[in-house]
Amino acid sequence: MPGTQVDGNDVFAVWEATGKLLAEIRKGGGPRLLHAITHRVKGHVSVDAAAYRDAAKHDKEIERDPLVLAAKRIAELGAGPAQLESIGREARDEVAAALATAHAAPWPEPRAAYTDVQDTGAGRWRG
Repeated sequence: MPGTQVDGNDVFAVWEATGKLLAEIRKGGGPRLLHAITHRVKGHVSVDAAAYRDAAKHDKEIERDPLVLAAKRIAELGAGPAQLESIGREARDEVAAALATAHAAPWPEPRAAYTDVQDTGAGRWRG
């Protein structure tokens, strides 16, 4: 499957690569893969302290936070502090609205957890 690898911390690069892949798909090009390379900030699950990571590398990756990099780039393109705050406020409002919708939605039926899941037959949970 044709694909593109991109710096997943660069929202502008992700946006551009996504647009190109969507254009190819819409022209009948079939499926495409977007491989966005990024750094997982936290462990795999809430109880994973990620002590296995190199702390210096992790700290360096934190400096490349996508939101920080995007704000810096937007400022370089001429946005002032008020515009950056407006963008941040809109994003927070959008997330709050999505959370409110999710919290208001009914819980799915437990059996739905097994719908549309690939089953290779191995490692079945006998719960």
